[in-house]
Amino acid sequence: MMSKKWNDIIEKGPEYGTTEAAWKGVLVEADRRCDLHSKVRDCLANDVIQKIKQWQKDTYHKVINCLKYGAVKKMQDRVQKSKEEVLKCKEKYEVALQEINQYNPKYMEDMTVVFDKCQEMEAQRLRFIKETLFDMHKYLNISQDPMLNQIYEELYHTVNNADFEKDLKWWSNNHGVNMAMNWPQFEDYTEEFRDIHKGKSKDSGTTGITLINQRPVGEDLHDYSTNTNKSTKTKAAAAARPTSTVVATPVTQVQEAKSPSKSVESPPSRGATITNGSASKANDSNPFEEEDWESDALVDNGEPGVPVKALYDYEGAENDELTFKTGDVFEKLEDEDEQGWCKGRKDGRVGLYPANYVDLVSP
Repeated sequence: MMSKKWNDIIEKGPEYGTTEAAWKGVLVEADRRCDLHSKVRDCLANDVIQKIKQWQKDTYHKVINCLKYGAVKKMQDRVQKSKEEVLKCKEKYEVALQEINQYNPKYMEDMTVVFDKCQEMEAQRLRFIKETLFDMHKYLNISQDPMLNQIYEELYHTVNNADFEKDLKWWSNNHGVNMAMNWPQFEDYTEEFRDIHKGKSKDSGTTGITLINQRPVGEDLHDYSTNTNKSTKTKAAAAARPTSTVVATPVTQVQEAKSPSKSVESPPSRGATITNGSASKANDSNPFEEEDWESDALVDNGEPGVPVKALYDYEGAENDELTFKTGDVFEKLEDEDEQGWCKGRKDGRVGLYPANYVDLVSP
């Protein structure tokens, strides 16, 4: 129904509250008036028309079949013979006329009776037509239907219930100055937040500053991942210096993957370095350099991989990262790690690549 279409438009539109209810009240009026007209149609079709068909069936004569084409010739022959007999019958006809004229008074009396009977039948037909027209008038005159007044009374009350003050108050409580606020509050430091995720979130800006690490006083070493099956590519910090305060060193992300033509989530930054001083000094003095065990994780041991297809171009930012173009097919050797990187093999070289830049090849 048309009202359903407009009901969807009103629900998706800017109206709300009692004003929206008033709009929908107009649609309710249209639906109910449509139902009223449908009722008129049903009454005419089921009552009046059926009564007319039944009257025709009871009153009209049956259809008389016509003569076949072959019988026409026979009829012509009979006509010719009849013409020959006309002359013979003329004399007999004149004699018959004289006899018929003797019955004229009786004929007039009998025909009067037949005519009166026909008049009664015609009067019955005319009365039936008049009654039928009155029935049509009764069903078509919806102004006398009490439902019509009820429809418009309910429509009036529905529109009258629209209160702009209530709507404005509701909007203020849900979207305005009276809505509930969630102001930021001070949160105490807890040990669980010492190691902060080193990846760049989806909502961060392109040149924002990311907090890399927080280390309490007296803690000599950071925790290092011992899982050699997945290379985390995190450059560990240099030797710690005890101080009198908690150190939280912010660094600027220095590398970022090339943005693909489609909007996708950028892979986590792998080039951020945890430091308490200069990066070169930390690397020189760090006894836990990761190059040895990381190189073992990227050795090609000949294991079979899963074919994947590149969705976007990617230029490796570091030596252990793969470089590929859109549409290139290579092998995935390990699933995505906690930072969003996968281990793969392309053109005989094993390296890392962002997991959301590729998709599995359909068999």
